[in-house]
Amino acid sequence: MPEGEAREPDSGPTGLSIFMPAFNERDNVEYMVDRACSTASRLVDRWEVIVVDDGSTDGTDEIVDSMAERDGRIRLIRHPTNMGFGQALRSGISGSRYDWVFYTDCDGQFDLDQIEEAIELAGTADVVAGYRLQRRDPGLRLLYSLAYNSLVKLMFWTSFRDVDCSFKLYRKSIFETCFPRSTSGVADFEILYMARRDGYRIRQFPVRHFHRRAGSVSFE
Repeated sequence: MPEGEAREPDSGPTGLSIFMPAFNERDNVEYMVDRACSTASRLVDRWEVIVVDDGSTDGTDEIVDSMAERDGRIRLIRHPTNMGFGQALRSGISGSRYDWVFYTDCDGQFDLDQIEEAIELAGTADVVAGYRLQRRDPGLRLLYSLAYNSLVKLMFWTSFRDVDCSFKLYRKSIFETCFPRSTSGVADFEILYMARRDGYRIRQFPVRHFHRRAGSVSFE
């Protein structure tokens, strides 16, 4: 179906997988998993929260393991070494069990309550992509993001407003043809590009963005 073509709204998610790539996020991971569990349990009956630990050396994995022992809906996917953001994204997608897949960062920069808004849009979309209203990052990182998004628009003639925003909800079935190959941060855009290519419906909506809750930037 061509992008943007109207069709009857779907019923929306019956189950939700939330996953978060993490690298040395000891100071954030318990808070983020708790927030994700609280949000998911309020929105759907069937859910899981997955942390993809990308070779952390600070005990991030041990915290998640302990949480998973107390609640089987919390899961850990562990990379033995740091393999990069794109590979963490790939592992999270592959490990997700439910019909809709949401991912975000593990640094507390997004309001997970806004997953509800994404789910409300899911009835008329296959991908719901957030874009940051006011990005709260250091100046150099803001400059990199501006350059990257501008280059993507110029090279691919896309209408994507914020391709590297880590607040996205996907219908899992799109990954039959839109599974990313990149192991870098380009994987985020790669999924959007393939989804547009294959005629999937993409909705964009504004999300709030905060300063990093603790620690320093670890993924690029």
